[in-house]
Amino acid sequence: MSSPTGLPAIIGRGSVFIGKMCGPLYAVAITLSVFEVFMRYVLDAPTAWTNETIMAICATAWMFSVGAVTQQNRHITVTVMELAVGPKVWRRMRIVAMLISLVAVAGLLYAVWEPAVSAVEMVERSGSAFNPPMPAYLKALLVAACILYGLQLIADFLSALRSRTAPVEPHFPPEDN
Repeated sequence: MSSPTGLPAIIGRGSVFIGKMCGPLYAVAITLSVFEVFMRYVLDAPTAWTNETIMAICATAWMFSVGAVTQQNRHITVTVMELAVGPKVWRRMRIVAMLISLVAVAGLLYAVWEPAVSAVEMVERSGSAFNPPMPAYLKALLVAACILYGLQLIADFLSALRSRTAPVEPHFPPEDN
């Protein structure tokens, strides 16, 4: 299959870029976890902020990676079905799955929009000893992730429609490391 052009290519590259930029966030989360273990068990001085900070960092990485995972076709799939039905039927099944996913993402975006706006307007906080504005941050992040995911699904759908004969595959091969 040829690489997508135009808007699907731009969205795909953006998704992959954002996804790759999320990788170091996991390293930061691991470093903070090691720091917390050291503080808690070596110095007997646990922190009040590391657990919530680590959760926010991992949530950020996870939610912002959804576009890259979709664009690279790296999500969980039932490959036995692909082998059983053949490329043409599999392509149709993938297109239907994209449409269902678009409806689901639109529904999720609709469901989280008002709570996110409300949480951000009142700067909703967690209520813990650290008390960061975590609910406001995470709800706004969920809205942004839904938008990024929806854009990537639209890009993949447009690419699939343009390539009528080839099965839907990842647009860019993964890097060899």
